[in-house]
Amino acid sequence: MEFGMEIETQQALNHITQISQDGPFTIALNSNGGLQQVAEKENKAQDDFRPKTSYWEALVHMFRGTVGTGILALPFAFNQSGYLGGILGIIAITYLVNYCSVLLAICSRELGNRKKNNAVLTYQSTLEAAFKEGPEIVRPVGPFFISTTNILLIGTQLGSVCVYIIFISSNVKAAMDPYIGEHTIRFYTLFLAIPILAMSMVISLKRLAFISTFGNIVLLCSVVAVMYYSTRDMAALSQARMFGSVAHLPQFFGAVFFASGCLSLVLPLQSEMLKPKNISSTFGVLNMNAFLSGLLYCLFGLLGYLNFGEEAKASVTLNLPQHDLLGKLVQIFLAMSTMTGTALQNYVSVSIIWDDYLRSIVKKNVILAQYCLRLAVVVLTVGVSLLVPNLELVMSIIGTLSQCTLGTIVPCVIHFLTFHKQPHHFGYVTAFAKDLIVSVFSVFILFYSLTSAINGALKGT
Repeated sequence: MEFGMEIETQQALNHITQISQDGPFTIALNSNGGLQQVAEKENKAQDDFRPKTSYWEALVHMFRGTVGTGILALPFAFNQSGYLGGILGIIAITYLVNYCSVLLAICSRELGNRKKNNAVLTYQSTLEAAFKEGPEIVRPVGPFFISTTNILLIGTQLGSVCVYIIFISSNVKAAMDPYIGEHTIRFYTLFLAIPILAMSMVISLKRLAFISTFGNIVLLCSVVAVMYYSTRDMAALSQARMFGSVAHLPQFFGAVFFASGCLSLVLPLQSEMLKPKNISSTFGVLNMNAFLSGLLYCLFGLLGYLNFGEEAKASVTLNLPQHDLLGKLVQIFLAMSTMTGTALQNYVSVSIIWDDYLRSIVKKNVILAQYCLRLAVVVLTVGVSLLVPNLELVMSIIGTLSQCTLGTIVPCVIHFLTFHKQPHHFGYVTAFAKDLIVSVFSVFILFYSLTSAINGALKGT
């Protein structure tokens, strides 16, 4: 959920647990760039022998999973909101996303403890367990709610790939046009569809390990390089706008939502920690990560905005000097590393669709069917990218849709269902009031942003 990609292929590989030679495995990945469990099979014996993660190790993992390529969109977000509006907005959104992450961690731990075997729950199994524990009146809608969540997960996953394809095409276009002549972004999208398809056909994730490590290194170096460019010609703070137009808020929300949060990395990390409660304590992993990533986001967005001002684009890499060698290398390498991430994103989408919908239907030519599904996913995402090659628009829609549903509303629903039997405690009443406020706010932002984005698309803006 992370562009929050989390070009983090390596991050996902670190959370793959091979259960048996022929059996399913656990994989995690988010639509903004984070991790989402796709399949699970409990194996207590193996968990007992796996080395546990310390507080500091978990914090490093969470920070790396949160800060992905989405950070490159923050100068654009500040351009929409103004520097003070951007800082306040990032603080508010970071708090909102982190609050829901803490809720998810607490509820998953509580629901797991209520089971006889103290099971370690995934995002999806936590939602299922919450409906089983919830009031009887809401249990009949549980299957529908869970199915809707799965559809949203698949939709935002595929939508994120569309964002990455447009991001790749935009950066390659910016790097190559000065040398081969101007071409449309659709030309580059069609050209890049071939390597994207080839990588998406890779079944073994282990083969992506080396490339994903390269992607993480490139991302870090690119952020440093962009910060170097951002500090060269900064305008005075007095010359920048404090607040932006209300009409531009949907684009701001979409960009920041896309960059922030790594919700579905929370549960895999919690299950691996030596002291799981340390992930959601006052000075726990989640709160410290929110503080550090929020600080970095404010700094990066502000510096980029002060340097590029009204010209800040949806990815700050598109603002780099056209004939600067370092700038070209940053654009090309980021495009390459993002391409490896699209392969993993497509892998996750295929896994969800196959495991939840097709496995029980397809009995013959299984391998061929899986390859056909992979081909269909690539054709669909490339087709959408060709149809709407607008990075700002698609990023706004996917960022808002993923975080306002899977990132905020669903965790609040889980929290209410988990602790609904204790409303007489004042603390729980206060917590449920917060859940209601967060949910209403998320619904408002969701509909406001989507309506604005759709109107913009219809007007061709």
